[in-house]
Amino acid sequence: MPSVTFTTSGVLRKSALRQANDRLVLNTIRRNPGISRSEIAKVTGFSPASVKFVVNRLLRSKLVSDEKPESSSRSGRPAGGLRLRSGAMAAIGVEIARPDSTLILVDLDGEILNKRTVPFRAEPEGFLDELAATIRALAGSREPREVLGIGISLPGTIDKVAGRVIGAEGIGWVGVEAGARLRRQLEWPLFFENDANLSALAEQWYSPGEGNQLRYFVYIRMQGGLGSGVFVDGRILHGYSSAGAEFGHIMLYPDGRLCNCGNRGCWEQYASDAALVRAYRESGGVGGGDGAMLEESQRIVELARRGDLHALKALRTTATYLAYGFVSVIAALNPQAIIIGEPMASAWDLVEDVIQSELRARVPSYHLTGLRLLPSRIDSRSALRGAAVLVLQHFFTRFDHTGYDAAPSDVVMEAYG
Repeated sequence: MPSVTFTTSGVLRKSALRQANDRLVLNTIRRNPGISRSEIAKVTGFSPASVKFVVNRLLRSKLVSDEKPESSSRSGRPAGGLRLRSGAMAAIGVEIARPDSTLILVDLDGEILNKRTVPFRAEPEGFLDELAATIRALAGSREPREVLGIGISLPGTIDKVAGRVIGAEGIGWVGVEAGARLRRQLEWPLFFENDANLSALAEQWYSPGEGNQLRYFVYIRMQGGLGSGVFVDGRILHGYSSAGAEFGHIMLYPDGRLCNCGNRGCWEQYASDAALVRAYRESGGVGGGDGAMLEESQRIVELARRGDLHALKALRTTATYLAYGFVSVIAALNPQAIIIGEPMASAWDLVEDVIQSELRARVPSYHLTGLRLLPSRIDSRSALRGAAVLVLQHFFTRFDHTGYDAAPSDVVMEAYG
């Protein structure tokens, strides 16, 4: 159950309850555009009088609109109803990555309104100062109160509360107090999360029909290493110190390739964008080699589609190693689905048979029953989109700033007028 705010006497604070109810109704409207007040009562369990109070507050705050029905649809449901005014508020998402860090301003539906980039620099202080200045410039198109907050995607192992980078070898940051430096320069709430977790969050948010059903799934991010975002009962699995679910560092081969983490034979050394590029070059592929790893890996996918046998071999070899890691993921988590990000998502029709064949050979059939392997529906900027969604999720489903998740279905309380 979500945390709620109590006074010292143990009485639920009225303002916290009102805010919780407002967010629950608002999120119900977001998920069901055109919904009526009576339908909101059925979904939330509120009484009609409570729904009326909450909806009137949302209308006064201009967060929703009440469209008059013009005519009946074929289903018998009138057009119109309550809808989210997506432009009423905005959120900022930031992805810290090589070679460029990207920032987006989105509306309440998560649609991108504006975009900026900042060249990444390994020296953190100067880079973070430039990033803060760019965030302020991006937010400048809105009134300060209209910007809900800034979500920031960080690679590697992080302290998501403090925004501290514990270890991100891929960008050369260890022990960087990113959150502390940014908070000194920005007036809005800041939210931090690992990039793979945010890719998983974006997958759920931008695929509402699919996302609502998938409550136990794993997202595999192959950019800048191999990251994994795990959802358990609809929530991100963080582990005791927010360093859990790092499947990229499960060991495939004890005497294998040296990994940036200091171990040998880690999964990400065999199944990532860098591993794909290396496999292509080792197979005899030529050309390119000057771009970022993601760009190079996407070029290999394009070459494979044009009939380049070296590119196709590299893709299928990398897919084989990807399947090896899936064996451990399936045994450990028994997920409903494994969602695969770029660059393998773009090559899914070229590699799916390899992965399926390896799993059938290595995993008991009862563990595969019902398991779905799905290419991501989001482009390579899934972590960036997830960073903005992190802010929106907090706005729609959290109400007392304690840091506890509150899924919409978890909060059913009678509203105060």
